[in-house]
Amino acid sequence: MINKVTVSFLAIFFLIPAFFYIIHFSYSESIVLSDKKVIYELPYVGILPDNPLYFIKQIRDKIIELIIRDYQKKADFYLLSSDKQAGIAIQLNKKGKTKLALQSLSQSELLSLKIYSLYVNSKKQGVTFNESFIYRLKLSNVKHRQVIEIFIKELPQGNENEINKIVDLNEKMKKNLEKM
Repeated sequence: MINKVTVSFLAIFFLIPAFFYIIHFSYSESIVLSDKKVIYELPYVGILPDNPLYFIKQIRDKIIELIIRDYQKKADFYLLSSDKQAGIAIQLNKKGKTKLALQSLSQSELLSLKIYSLYVNSKKQGVTFNESFIYRLKLSNVKHRQVIEIFIKELPQGNENEINKIVDLNEKMKKNLEKM
């Protein structure tokens, strides 16, 4: 009886979110403005890393990452995760948790960089990403740059090294996007 309950709980907890992810992606249409500002809404972040249950969210995301085999869908997942990490960084910065915010922002840029390697592997197999995805990826990169600029203005002194590393990651992704 307990095994059935445990299996049912795990199935509901892990498979249903994965199912909904595959069916629906949470992105809205975006417009590029002339002054290099972009209207690109970051997705809802849910639980923040300062919550004791955050590890469950990380486990779920790792399982979803391992399950997805299609390069395009995995790239979509990485983009969504990257945008969520940027949103998490904003929320943590508002709470005054600078160190966690910088870690989340760095993780956001690292996830973005994973997309380019998926693109290269996909291209080797003769499949390319669709134009709307590449457009969303470019908008996301600009939005991440805006978030980084906000951090540069608001963070206290002594965090220059971390911010410079994040800026370098963002620039590297920007150069990769020019190749796409």
